[in-house]
Amino acid sequence: MPRSDGVVTTLSVAGAIGLVFVTSAPGHSYQPETHRALSTTAVDRSDLHLILRTQLGVDEGIRFAINGEIVRAWVGIGAHLEDVPPVRSLNHFHSPLKAWADAGGPLGQSSVYWQQNPNQGLVGTWSWPLARQRFFDFLTLPSPAARAQALADTARALGQVMHVVQDAASPAHAREDPHLVHEGYEARIEELRASLDATLRARFETLLGRPSNLPAASIFTTTGDPRAPVPVARLIDSDAYRGTVQTYATGAQAGLAEYTSGGYVSDDTIFLGFALPRRESLGAAVFDPPADTPGARRYFPKTMDGDAIAHFVAEGALYERLLFRGQTVGGFILDDKVYEDYAAQLVPRAVGYSAGLLNYFFRSHFDFTVEVSSGDPAKRVLTISIPPELTAETMDGTFTLYAEDMNGLRSPAPGASLTTVLPRGASAQALFTPVSGVRAYVLAFRGSLGEEPAAVTGKVKPTGPFVSVVQATAEFAGAEVRTTVTDVDDPSTLVVVERRSNDERQQRARGTFVSSTASAPGSHLKRVSLEFDSRMVGAPAARLFLDDVDVGVAWDRGASTVDDPTRWEIRVDLPAFFGGAAGILVPNIPRFVVIETVEGIRIKTPLIWWRSATSLAEARARRESGTACPSELQCEEVISHSTVLHALAFFGDGNGEGRDATSTGQRQPLTAPHTSVSFIPTGAVMGHGVGTVEQRGSLNCFAGCSPAASCSTSTVSVFAESVAEELVWKKEEISVSFGNLSGVRKPANTCSRPSADQLAAPALPELRFRRDYLPAEQSRFLELGVTPPEYEITLR
Repeated sequence: MPRSDGVVTTLSVAGAIGLVFVTSAPGHSYQPETHRALSTTAVDRSDLHLILRTQLGVDEGIRFAINGEIVRAWVGIGAHLEDVPPVRSLNHFHSPLKAWADAGGPLGQSSVYWQQNPNQGLVGTWSWPLARQRFFDFLTLPSPAARAQALADTARALGQVMHVVQDAASPAHAREDPHLVHEGYEARIEELRASLDATLRARFETLLGRPSNLPAASIFTTTGDPRAPVPVARLIDSDAYRGTVQTYATGAQAGLAEYTSGGYVSDDTIFLGFALPRRESLGAAVFDPPADTPGARRYFPKTMDGDAIAHFVAEGALYERLLFRGQTVGGFILDDKVYEDYAAQLVPRAVGYSAGLLNYFFRSHFDFTVEVSSGDPAKRVLTISIPPELTAETMDGTFTLYAEDMNGLRSPAPGASLTTVLPRGASAQALFTPVSGVRAYVLAFRGSLGEEPAAVTGKVKPTGPFVSVVQATAEFAGAEVRTTVTDVDDPSTLVVVERRSNDERQQRARGTFVSSTASAPGSHLKRVSLEFDSRMVGAPAARLFLDDVDVGVAWDRGASTVDDPTRWEIRVDLPAFFGGAAGILVPNIPRFVVIETVEGIRIKTPLIWWRSATSLAEARARRESGTACPSELQCEEVISHSTVLHALAFFGDGNGEGRDATSTGQRQPLTAPHTSVSFIPTGAVMGHGVGTVEQRGSLNCFAGCSPAASCSTSTVSVFAESVAEELVWKKEEISVSFGNLSGVRKPANTCSRPSADQLAAPALPELRFRRDYLPAEQSRFLELGVTPPEYEITLR
């Protein structure tokens, strides 16, 4: 059990100095500059830099400067100021063997209470609740300057809370030893830190540089104490140590005061007043330096009951023992070697637990997305999700979405707030109307986070730079097939056909990534993938290439040799363009390129492909005798030529077959501002402009008994058709056909089969489409304050 006379004995040494000295100049633990060094090192060991950069929208991370000091420095400033004014240090003690209400001694409250005290009085409040409030302000205040100051205050407050945790790694502070006059351990550490001797200073740097294990995540359990309800109290006292060997622990689940109290002694508690450490834990004495050399001294190592310490206590002369309570006869002393061996264990643990505190404070095991509503493009869906991982915690409180505009001003997004309970693996949604010109979305949470009440957490997701997928071409990968076939060749009839086509199963599409800013677009990409029809069965027969490197069907940053792609290409070699059961066409070709930016924006861009392209030329020559006409006109010699050009495009955002039609087959009139797909054809096909629908002429000119006749016909449909006397879009299809016929009638004895002219099937066309952003996309661009790229796609 801890002794009950420690403070009384120390006060008797102080003598006439009295209680006034105690109040005005209480003993410090590590000196303020030592605390600063411990804390800034802890910042470096923590995840704070990464969290600020990737989750909180602070690109400079811990190097972000506020009022002339970077965030890292503000943590150090807080650690330094926790002893200002000195009376604050009266609240930096905790005996883990006492009830928390009594664990701080007669002059102050326990450090587990002090670090969570919402009102620390006239000395100023810089506790955990203040840090939480200022963190909420950082997430939600309107102006950038006010938010920056809130972040500085958050960092300072955490530095002051970390100072209190670090004090638990000082034996005097965990063993009821207020060291009102002098404390050798802390003085030695400060001497090393402040030394002008490079060798001594290097020893301090070595202490800081030693590996430091962070506390286990499982240490953060509920306390059940309303004065210290936040599990961060467990960094000091896990409430497991009972002063026995069986309950003493050195692992990452041990509270820092428990580890220190049971494993080390202070100047006035060398094997006094506490069951541990005990004399029986000492090993055989050793001389350092060796015996019979100048300065030789016997040291006793601690070899059991916790971490092994080479120099645990030392023998000393009587005048030395007088400085240590109860060591006059047959006692021990602590010297610089002992203090430094203690520090080799305690300093890294103080750093590690401080880093653990930072990680715990800034934890945010949740995610959120803002997507266009499928039911109403003018609305947005906020989705908040808790992952199923064991590290995730139940969140019970209020989530509020804030929108940050192009000037950095933040305000709540109307309607984007919900109060709910989200356990691990759950999600919730809210529908809201977006504002325009959003530079970033911020989701702030206030409520219970796991075991922590009145917690605050949040995430900042910049919306830009906006990265667009720009398709330049889609082209057949194989060679054109051109055939000429004589279908009929007899004395009376000759039919010759030439056909030209390409294989739609083999294609490639190419394009680039374009950023809404001057920055390289590839540097903002987190993932690029191909999206196929959800009904498709089997492995996709398509490959995605980024900067000429094959990445399969998806690329993830860090998982490929490609770092910041600028170009993309998709190559397909399909067994069939369509699959599916009988009567159901399921395309096997990719429908979309989907990108996710490192800022968390997901963008799905439809692709356009060839579905087919064919042309045909036919020549017919025939001789036919008849009886209805006079004898001099009873034999016909007729020559006809016809050509047909037909092509189909496939739209990734079209219906199930990739056509520009709704699921019910409805099509939009040519006057409609938009149709079902986000492409609009441009240019001309064989001299006919987009939207041309016409039929002219007839081949019925050689009727009756006329001696000679010639006629022609044409049928044109360029991305449109006529329905109920109205022109409607048919953006996926073009069809152009021409025909002519000429004939003469002769006497039967002079009539023969004419010769057919040279055939020439039309060249396969190039089709051009301009990207036509639909209302849902335009709403997104307006929301994010970006101007989308204008571009054309060529099918060839």
